[in-house]
Amino acid sequence: MKMIHEILYILHMFGMTAIISLGLYLFFNKNIDEEQNKRLALYLMSASHIQLLTGFVLFILMLSEVNHMKIGIKILLASEIAIVATFYRRKIVKKETPNPSFLIVVVTSAITITII
Repeated sequence: MKMIHEILYILHMFGMTAIISLGLYLFFNKNIDEEQNKRLALYLMSASHIQLLTGFVLFILMLSEVNHMKIGIKILLASEIAIVATFYRRKIVKKETPNPSFLIVVVTSAITITII
């Protein structure tokens, strides 16, 4: 059981690292071709979903040992990140120019979760 917890925790931290780094990269690097932008948007969306899913499973595994209010806020923010990252990817796939505020919301929310 402890090994499963450690693997999920590593995946959870990897997801958060990927969200922050990809969000910052996409926001600051404007010289990305269309195909690379699609791929990076897919990675951003996948990382946000991995982070949300592993966080929820970790919460279930440690149900009696956590601060429920803190975890509730984190799950709410993680859900927001996953939704906004999905909208961002949808705009990229439709060949529309996404609003840069999508990435700002993703990165600031991810940093907020990390601080909490």
